[in-house]
Amino acid sequence: MTDSTETENRRHPPADKAVNAVGDGDHHRDEPGIDLPLVGHVPYKSVAFVAGLGIAGAAGVIEWPVAAAVGLGYALSRR
Repeated sequence: MTDSTETENRRHPPADKAVNAVGDGDHHRDEPGIDLPLVGHVPYKSVAFVAGLGIAGAAGVIEWPVAAAVGLGYALSRR
């Protein structure tokens, strides 16, 4: 087998998949939401979820470290 046949047989990801694999951060761009300066585009359902966690933590319904951990986990899973 020559080097040219090995190169031709390799599988290459499509160009748009390669860009998304790096992490451009705009994969939720088509969802309605708001654009925040440091965070980027945030869908409304994410804003509502994090606001609810903040209110529940401030009101004492759940402890604030639990609210922070859940919010951080949610933010990381949405990336």
